[in-house]
Amino acid sequence: MSIASEISRLNTAKADIKTAIQNKGVTIGSSVKINNYPTYINQIQVFDPYNGHAYVEIGGLKWATMNIGANSVTDYGQYFQWGDTTGYVAANVGSTTYAKPLSWADYKFGNGTSSPGTTGMTKYNATDGKTVLDLSDDAARANWGGSWRMPTTAEYVALGNAVNTAWTASYQGSGVAGLVCSDKTDSSKVLFFPACGGCGNGSVNGVGSYGIYWSSSLYSSDVQRAYGLRSYDGFVNWQGNSGRYYGFPVRGVIG
Repeated sequence: MSIASEISRLNTAKADIKTAIQNKGVTIGSSVKINNYPTYINQIQVFDPYNGHAYVEIGGLKWATMNIGANSVTDYGQYFQWGDTTGYVAANVGSTTYAKPLSWADYKFGNGTSSPGTTGMTKYNATDGKTVLDLSDDAARANWGGSWRMPTTAEYVALGNAVNTAWTASYQGSGVAGLVCSDKTDSSKVLFFPACGGCGNGSVNGVGSYGIYWSSSLYSSDVQRAYGLRSYDGFVNWQGNSGRYYGFPVRGVIG
């Protein structure tokens, strides 16, 4: 087989796999035969025009299909403090020398104390009047580049109005629990938000039980807090809020 024909075969395989994934004809981890070669879906990365990260367009906004730092739709990815562009996997969260506690004391925009209060927020506070993250502090933009950014709380609310939701204990048989969102006008458009739990004060909690995802919006009633999506079995709050020092996953959008 010539190099040219092999490249052509691989390009055809990639296109067929992308179509299969988009049409939900196969599940991650399954195999299909293309040109008599078994091809495993979870071993092939499918690229799209937006810096190599797949998306689903719902309500006029392009939503990434996986978290920042993730390698698949069921991967938790990285945990970020609000406004920090450096993320940490669960194994790197802790109180040891080489781990990150994710607390007020190590929060990027805190004053270095364990109880900074509203006056201890050095950015996004009552003085500067900023209510949405600058792109320089946006984890999606910093890590994925291009036009990717974090969704605002209003965009999460809009997503909630555009989708039907269901909680699953095992998304597509993966064993990963989380929130499934399907477009009300096109059920083939699906987003999955894994129940990643959250990190704070040296520990990781709630994995498999709940999911909290940061928005780019500061909480309107307390500058120590920011908005985000909260969900668990039987409950979805598109406009929840949490202390900014906590580590939660981030989902990117374009639009």
